[in-house]
Parts: sequence; C-alpha cells; structure tokens
Amino acid sequence: MNLAALRSIIGNIVIAAFFTVFVYINLKAFGTTKDASYLLVAFNESLYVLLYAIRRRPVATSTSISDWGIGFSGTFIGTLLRPASPLSATVGSVLIVIGTVVNIAGIISLNRSIGTVPAQRTIKTRGMYQYIRHPMYASELCVIFGYLAVNFSLANIAVTLCNSILLLMRIGREERFLSRDSGYIAYVARTRWKLFPFVY
Repeated sequence: MNLAALRSIIGNIVIAAFFTVFVYINLKAFGTTKDASYLLVAFNESLYVLLYAIRRRPVATSTSISDWGIGFSGTFIGTLLRPASPLSATVGSVLIVIGTVVNIAGIISLNRSIGTVPAQRTIKTRGMYQYIRHPMYASELCVIFGYLAVNFSLANIAVTLCNSILLLMRIGREERFLSRDSGYIAYVARTRWKLFPFVY
C-alpha cells in the first residue's frame, strides 16, 4: 500500500468517526425526547458515514492548504450542532425531511464520488445534478437550518452561520478547481443553478 492510499484510508476513518459521534448524539436525543427529527438527522448523517467509507479515490486533488482547511472545516463543523430547545419544531422538521430527501436523491446521483476537498472524480450530470450543481450542499443547508429551528441556541446559530459560509466558500473553490476540465465548463453552461432552482 502506497502513502497516498494510506492517507486516504486514514482520512476516511477520521471523517466517518466525526459523523458517527454526531449520529450517536442524535440517537441518544431521540431516545430521550422521542422527537423523530433526531432519528431522521441520525439516518441522514449515517449515509455520510457509509459514503466516506466506500468513496472513490480522485484522479486529481487540490494541493492548496486553504482548500484543505476550508474543506475539512466545512465537513466537520455541522457535527458540532447539539440538541436544544425548539424555536419552531414544525418548520424545522419539514426542512429536515426536505433536506434528507434531497440528500438521498443526491447520493443516488453522486454514488461514490463524494469528496471533502476540491478533487477531480467522475463529473456527475444526471439525476439531481441535471437541475442543480451542488444538490448535496443544498440538502445540507436544509438539514442544518431545520436542525437549528428544532434546536435553537446561540451555539447552534454560530455553527449554522459558519457552516453556511464555509459551504459557499467550498462551492467557489470546487468550481474553480473543476473548471480546468472542459467537460465541467460545458456542464456549468447548461446547469445554471448552484443550490436552489430560480434562486441561486
């Protein structure tokens, strides 16, 4: 096994561990409150544990330190959200359901090409990727804002804002990296929306 493969395996294990802890916290909250939104979030995050365990190795990866910092920070920061008192459980639960449905559709479309930092894998243009360029990030925004509504606290507000900013930064850096590929440039030209149709 070469060094690159070993780094990839270690990275996948670390990422999966962070998500596993977050899944456990939400399963524990569900056991205490019987609020199904926690169970749904735990299921949603479990999908990431699976994906990072089986993801495809990239053809090329950004060597930028800032890209790596933003990528890993943006991946992990959402796992710092914690159960708290609700602001609007109904609105939050609806957003979590929407986010989970979009996430499942995105995972089916993305398959094993999930990444943390800008990297060249197979360019996905079907399924959810026909309509928006970053369906996984769209689902993440729905889930984290839904989680905030169900678990409203100053700490969760800070995590949600930081997560959103890092997510937008990740989009910019990923698209800049992938734009070296003429196939991706053609994809961007025919798929206008980044996150939400008719909005952004």
